[in-house]
Amino acid sequence: MSVPIERPVSAQLATARLILGQFEEQLREWRRMGVKRRQRTVRGRDLGQRLDGLKAGHAKWTQRVAELEDRLAVESSEDHG
Repeated sequence: MSVPIERPVSAQLATARLILGQFEEQLREWRRMGVKRRQRTVRGRDLGQRLDGLKAGHAKWTQRVAELEDRLAVESSEDHG
C-alpha cells in the first residue's frame, strides 16, 4: 500500500487561489447582472440558485488561501532562519 505524498504548500496555494478566483468571478458576474437578467436569463437563474453555495464556497476558499499563505510564510521563515 502506498502512502499519499502531500503536494508542496506553494502548489496547494496556487490551486486554492485559482478556485477562489472562480468563486469571485461568479459572484462578480451576479453583482453586475441587472435584476431582469437575474430573473430572465438561464445564466442569471443558475447563479441565483447557486448563490448560497457560491458565498459559502468563497468563504471556505478565502480561509483556505489564508491558511496556506500563513503556512508558506512559516515554512519560508524556517528555511531562512
